[in-house]
Amino acid sequence: MPTHLKNSIRTGRRLPRENGANPIPAARQEHQSVMTREVVAMLAPRSGDTVLDATAGAGGHSEALLSAANIRLIAFDADAAAVRAVRERLARFGENATVIETNFSETEISLASLGVEHIDKVVFDLGWNRGQLYAERGFSFMADEPLNMSYGVVPASGFTAKEILNTWSEAALADVFFGYGEERYARRIAKAIVEVRRTRAIETTRELTDIIARAVPAAYRHGRLHFATKTFQALRIAVNDELRALERGLRGAWNILSGNGRIAVISFHSTEDRVVKRLFREFAEEGRGQLLVKKPLTATAEELAGNPSARSAKLRGIEKVLTI
Repeated sequence: MPTHLKNSIRTGRRLPRENGANPIPAARQEHQSVMTREVVAMLAPRSGDTVLDATAGAGGHSEALLSAANIRLIAFDADAAAVRAVRERLARFGENATVIETNFSETEISLASLGVEHIDKVVFDLGWNRGQLYAERGFSFMADEPLNMSYGVVPASGFTAKEILNTWSEAALADVFFGYGEERYARRIAKAIVEVRRTRAIETTRELTDIIARAVPAAYRHGRLHFATKTFQALRIAVNDELRALERGLRGAWNILSGNGRIAVISFHSTEDRVVKRLFREFAEEGRGQLLVKKPLTATAEELAGNPSARSAKLRGIEKVLTI
């Protein structure tokens, strides 16, 4: 298990509950970006701004920001399918919108390749596109798919979920499941995985789900939350090295943020939120930034009624102090 992943697990051990995957077919699902009005209000884009949507997803925030002012918008996503979809969605904005396939951990390098030296506003939406549940990469326990779980072509961690499950030690697996998924039965699940792989490799999401089902108590299998949710969440975070990528992405965006520029971040897990809170506090205490909200904003009751996935969203923002 890579040292940086183990360290990030041990320093951020708890994650909130997530609902199980929605079994509705992809064709009937429509991803809704979270807290779009609040993001636009917080960033307050002005004509001539260069704005980065570091996590394009389905393009909801990008479209809202482009509609709010005459800006140049650059959108990133590590998922090639998402990039194609967002390009189509933003086509009506012409040259004002540029969408590229890259991970936000490479913010400075990616922007430099476009000749961009400074940005004025940035949004990070750390939720994931619902359509990825049906991307046949093993994100969902509702289908039988290969255990990949990488957003991009190459996993950011260097490991697919299959490689993690079949090669990491029992202790490392338990650390991942507990640290990234807050899975109370992490040790039992890890032990069951190791026992199975002694005789055969674990290849698919269905196999993993069956192993988890046998490892946890019957009452847990029939709880409100699907019994495999936390294990799958933990593997996804580990495969995509999400916490280290987040810190690199935020620091990279901050480094090239112009004076009076703003960053808004929507997080959905307590570990993500702690990374954002710590970095924003660091920037503010060094006298380089001013927090835009003392406590994170949450979705309104109106939004929750139409988009329950917004229930765990937290929005934080910071403005870079203009220095002479």
